[in-house]
Amino acid sequence: MSKIAQRPYVMSIAGFDPTAGAGILADIKCFEQNETYGFGICSALTVQTDSEFLKNSWLSVTEIIDQMAPLLYRFKVAAVKIGLIKDIAVLLEVIAYLKKHQTTIKIVLDPVLKASAGYAFHDWDAGLKHLLPVLKQINLITPNYPEMLSMGGQEEVFTAAGSWSAYCPVLLKGGHMKTHIGTDYLFENKKMVELKPSVTKVYQKHGSGCVLSAAITATLAKNHTLLDACKHAKKYTEQFLNSNESLLGHHKLQFTQ
Repeated sequence: MSKIAQRPYVMSIAGFDPTAGAGILADIKCFEQNETYGFGICSALTVQTDSEFLKNSWLSVTEIIDQMAPLLYRFKVAAVKIGLIKDIAVLLEVIAYLKKHQTTIKIVLDPVLKASAGYAFHDWDAGLKHLLPVLKQINLITPNYPEMLSMGGQEEVFTAAGSWSAYCPVLLKGGHMKTHIGTDYLFENKKMVELKPSVTKVYQKHGSGCVLSAAITATLAKNHTLLDACKHAKKYTEQFLNSNESLLGHHKLQFTQ
């Protein structure tokens, strides 16, 4: 058996970003560097650059499942990351299909409410009411500060994240916070762990949130704990952010996991 075949199989269900800075292409690059084998399922086609978002076209739930079905039949997929997706109804159908066909699969949801260039995809406010059926079926959700504020119904973000963690662990990403910028917070069962940055300066990148959640997914697929997966992914993302000064980063694992 070849070495690559021995790697865990992971899946990204996300948008196709032609820049490869975010979405499926970024996730696959991240999976590869984190020593897993990645499958890519397209949920939307986007028209964009690294700094400008023009439009997107959604794929239907049938089109998404048609892509997943043969892969789930042939391969044992250890973990899946779900990014940009049309709405909660599609999300629930996708999760149900995953759970039906591979009951032990680990699912990381990276909610994409707005493109980094400013284009709004969803407005999932009052999110706990609508997302509770989702949270009960996944292993982690990774909102940033504005996303948690919106999905939490404008409730204070730490309070909202703590409440949500009774149903599903929450990694509150700190890149958009006004204070303690770069510090992430992992909530599990209403308990919080602070994950401080290991660098003092970073260069902003298109798709950094995608990279973080993809690195977590890959690490979970290798049976690391959630806390260790988040710590590893944070270091990987910091390395990605500082790979150059442009908006498009380079993927390379340069530290011991």
